[in-house]
Amino acid sequence: MKFAEVPLAEAAGGILAHKLYNAAGKLVFNKGHWLSAADTAVIGALGISRITVARLHAGDLHEDEAAERIGKVVAGANIKLRAPGVGRANLTAAERGVLHIDVPKLELINNIYDGITIATLREFRLVDRNEMVALVKVVPFAVPAARVVDVERSAETGPVLSLRPLLARRVALIVSGTDATRGRLLRAFQAPVRRRIEGWGSHLLPPGVTAHAADAIASAIRAQAAAGAELILVASVSAIMDRDDIMPAALLQAGGSITLHGVPVDPGSLLLLGYLDEVPVLGAPGCIKSPKTNVIDWILPRLLTGERLTRANLVSMGHGGLLKDIAERPMPRSATG
Repeated sequence: MKFAEVPLAEAAGGILAHKLYNAAGKLVFNKGHWLSAADTAVIGALGISRITVARLHAGDLHEDEAAERIGKVVAGANIKLRAPGVGRANLTAAERGVLHIDVPKLELINNIYDGITIATLREFRLVDRNEMVALVKVVPFAVPAARVVDVERSAETGPVLSLRPLLARRVALIVSGTDATRGRLLRAFQAPVRRRIEGWGSHLLPPGVTAHAADAIASAIRAQAAAGAELILVASVSAIMDRDDIMPAALLQAGGSITLHGVPVDPGSLLLLGYLDEVPVLGAPGCIKSPKTNVIDWILPRLLTGERLTRANLVSMGHGGLLKDIAERPMPRSATG
């Protein structure tokens, strides 16, 4: 593409580079307008003799076609494309769910050519149906077609963006404590857990209450799995302080495995995640009672899409994992410094 100021007599057939106003401040032609001979006559009547235009070369693609082609190849499962013009392609969520992004591929594409840009939401964000998740914007009026082909080839191994819809899951809550604390704990945990689970479109089963002992919690975990629970939350009278603590021991005794204890997200770093066969079992930190965003809001939606989280998935949450503090915690950050 050639971008230059030319005599008005040579401007017909070019693309107007900048908005053009008359002496009264009224818009005459918008930028991106293809100039005809009649248009140049109108411009000449304004007393303008030179004007900046862009002319496409034979191997160029107009910004609108380029943006639409790029949008098509970066959009994967449950991502919708709308190409409204002015070099844009809007990508939106077809369902409510968790956004997945191939970040290295996104960075590769953004580095292919000046002016080919893709801006997205953060990876693993929970998004609503029809929410905009990414914008493809071709900055100049045209780009070389070969560079768009480069983008298309980079996406041959898979799209940049996809979305895993939330599924309607049966979720179990087990509350463990002493005889004197179980009722209070159930009241403290049940309502906030229900709000989250039902807000995400799943069903909270009748909660189980048990002694805070490994064998008792193990029996409760097995019973909930046998009853059809597809995700199990264990909330206890005391936080999980070690992999050999009561709740992790109970999961192993039930026949499960531990994925990770200690997630680099605060509030919520004491969370434990493991599995009993295919059923996720989560040792919930106390912050699950808070309505403020915490580690639960990062992990549960992904589990409710059916994703099986690995240790690497959890460890990677440290980047950006310092969330707003919860003042109700026994040692808020403001009291430690």
